[in-house]
Amino acid sequence: MSDYGSSAVLFCEPDPVLTARPSLRKYLRYLLFFGPGAVLASMTIGQGQLILGPQIGAWAGYALLWLITLNIGSYLICYVGTRFTMLSGISVMDVFALKTRRGWINWLLIGIMAIFVPTFAATIITTLGKSLEWIFGGGHYLFWGISFSVLAALLALLGRYKLLEVSQAFFVAVLGVGAIASVALLRPDLLDLLPNFFRIGNVPSYPGWVDTVPDFTKTPIPLSMMGYLGTLTISIVPLVGYLGWVKVKKWGIFRGSEDSAALSQRLFSRYKEKGAIDYLPEDRQQLRMSRLHLRPLMVDLAIAFLIVSLVSAAYMIAGADRLGRDIPTDVELIKRQAVIFSDMASWLKPLYQVSVAFALFGTVYSAFEAATRMLYETTRTIRPTAGRLSYKRFMLYFLVYVLSLGIPLALLMASGLSVLLVLSITLLFIGVIGVIIYGVGAVYITQRVLPAAYRLHPLSLAAAVVGVLLLCIPLLYLFL
Repeated sequence: MSDYGSSAVLFCEPDPVLTARPSLRKYLRYLLFFGPGAVLASMTIGQGQLILGPQIGAWAGYALLWLITLNIGSYLICYVGTRFTMLSGISVMDVFALKTRRGWINWLLIGIMAIFVPTFAATIITTLGKSLEWIFGGGHYLFWGISFSVLAALLALLGRYKLLEVSQAFFVAVLGVGAIASVALLRPDLLDLLPNFFRIGNVPSYPGWVDTVPDFTKTPIPLSMMGYLGTLTISIVPLVGYLGWVKVKKWGIFRGSEDSAALSQRLFSRYKEKGAIDYLPEDRQQLRMSRLHLRPLMVDLAIAFLIVSLVSAAYMIAGADRLGRDIPTDVELIKRQAVIFSDMASWLKPLYQVSVAFALFGTVYSAFEAATRMLYETTRTIRPTAGRLSYKRFMLYFLVYVLSLGIPLALLMASGLSVLLVLSITLLFIGVIGVIIYGVGAVYITQRVLPAAYRLHPLSLAAAVVGVLLLCIPLLYLFL
């Protein structure tokens, strides 16, 4: 990466593995690019997969597996937005702030965050607390949930990104082993199972027997679908957080830079001054090199999508085949699903308990870091005072805000407010509506702001548009 100040900013030589000859060793080394995707997967695999997935499987069987297929749309959106930053060095959120009237997209996303991150914190306090109460066999779930959430906040404040990345990869591995082991032992009929991933638009009704399930709340099916899709997607939180992680990883244009954040700020200043991105070279060799720099992003997202899809499908399938009418409810969010494992082999129940604890703690730990980074990236251009704060101080203020609202909301849930209903509404906004808004904006600025040689080719553009439209499909059912 050449120093800023010349007429063109050159891409450095990519990681040697990217230019090596094709071989098994080369593609195995591609797995080392899996980093930010581990954080994405850990944030994604949590309450939705452990609660909503088995619950939907219990009453809908395999019929709604196609929601997992739709989730590829969020990964296409993440690729487009992150691609823009890796090629230009400029945050998508900074361009939104300049290109929209008074930065309204930024303010809208900040509003969604301000409202729904505390509600998400309240649901995770409840879910994590109840799982730990069950695992340890005593203590009040609010004590467990609040204590471990505060611990997660401290780890986010004191830890480094590398600790986050490695720990999340471990959490995901533990949960993945448990989920895949359960389905392997179930041996479902693949001819009955696989077509449901492609029957997009097939929406079953609640069976009559759900009315006899104590404490079960019949959430409107479209809202339940949207909530579950929101658990699957790369929500708006890690979508924007990813823009910061690629700077930490020094991917793309940041490779070779001593200070990625400072470089990004200098390039953004140049963009504001010139009114265009005029520093990217357009000779054939540099264009080829820029595309090679995108491969770590592709690998990282592909692995994350595969893991999330496998684990999500495993829990829904297990719910359909094992739970029967024993649906998870607000009273027993986690405990009932133990039958998925214990009915097959007694030794799997402890594995399930460990998987649950790691998954939920991993979700809250990674969510605190990702939510802070998302808000920091979104706010610093429209509110320069936020950008002048150190990142850790900004995180401290934000986490105090989240916990000061999330803990009282968790107390309200203990008084009867439906956790599953709150979770569904929260995920609708941060996992679907916010993602669609971001996706439309990312596609638009990619095609309007990047130099022509760096824009999406027609097939890639079509894939990005299809990705946005896929996430819109379940929204239609809210209005039908």
